[in-house]
Amino acid sequence: MTELLTAAQMRAIEQAAIESGEVTGLELMERAGRGVVEAILEEWPEMALTTQKAVVLCGPGNNGGDGFVVARLLKERGWEVEVFLYGEVEKLPPDAKVNCERWLEMGAVFSYDTLDRDHLLDDFNIRIDAIFGTGLSRPLEGEALDFCNLVHRSAPTVCIDVPSGFCSDSGRALVPSPFLWGPGTDPLIVSFETAKTGHFLAQCSEMVEGVVVCEIGLEEYCIQLNNKEVVKMVGEFVSTCQKHFITDNKYDHGHTLILSGPAGRTGAARLAARGALRIGAGLVSLACPQEAMAENAAQLTAIMLSSVEDAEALHAVLQDERINALCIGPALGLDARAVGLVAAALGAEEHRAAPEPRGGEKRPPVGAGRALPGGTAGRKIVLDADALSILSKEPILFEALH
Repeated sequence: MTELLTAAQMRAIEQAAIESGEVTGLELMERAGRGVVEAILEEWPEMALTTQKAVVLCGPGNNGGDGFVVARLLKERGWEVEVFLYGEVEKLPPDAKVNCERWLEMGAVFSYDTLDRDHLLDDFNIRIDAIFGTGLSRPLEGEALDFCNLVHRSAPTVCIDVPSGFCSDSGRALVPSPFLWGPGTDPLIVSFETAKTGHFLAQCSEMVEGVVVCEIGLEEYCIQLNNKEVVKMVGEFVSTCQKHFITDNKYDHGHTLILSGPAGRTGAARLAARGALRIGAGLVSLACPQEAMAENAAQLTAIMLSSVEDAEALHAVLQDERINALCIGPALGLDARAVGLVAAALGAEEHRAAPEPRGGEKRPPVGAGRALPGGTAGRKIVLDADALSILSKEPILFEALH
């Protein structure tokens, strides 16, 4: 399980570690800066083979302090580094000011006012965004917005904690008209100890593939605080879910239809329906006989229900072209109704609802009914369990497989 923390939770963890006396704020800042440099060299190993030109854009808080550490460590590797500060050195928080002074022993700090757009875009191999981190909660405007806008049009860019101008809790862009990274400019985001909730929400989620988590020695304090107050969020969905963008409609992510068996045999279909929802289907429907509606409704939320008694009813449901994935078979049964449903799903000829065979009698062949056109058009179909058994006994249905 992956934990996704809010900005307040992460600050509480850092404070607990500092108050324990086992680490200082300066040490945490040093570890963070070193983690950023390691992430850069792992992402672009070719940069380790020669010297590069980097620009570090620092903000007025501790995120800027991390940036000064990164600048110093890159300079020690022989890189050419320029540092620009949005704010004033005298007003930096204590730890950030110390690291700024350490950098000043190696190079200059330029004012934001002197930063030229063309210089930023053309004269550096990489850009480090250390302007605003997890503490940003108010909308940007004026010079701050201009500064961030320059960064958001650059590549490659590394963002410390979160891209400047985004809320680390909600993932929202904190500007009147959200700015997003242009094509091919998605940044590498370096987060510390855990990912943050905002990395996977709203506009920021569009950059989720670029999040790298660096450990800075706070795992023990994460565990301690979690036992008291931090709500754990299951993060498996981050790697398995299809990403949902803020402008998407649910149908952009597909409508899945699951066929259920009769009353008393509905559990497998419900598991399949929940699975489809969990992996990112925009909408999931479960179709079952009328007798099983109450049974399914009592145990499902966020999944739609429809009554499908026979092949004719399934054919009618499948007229909705937005249904683009179909699962049929789990606990469906092997009776005439089930055979007819499989035939309708495959677009084969309808199997007449005939009485169950007795003794040595054989069920009428599938071809005894009329055609049901277009059952498979444009749809992905999963045939499972009882549907496979039906296929093994019905050659015409087997031949209908696409």
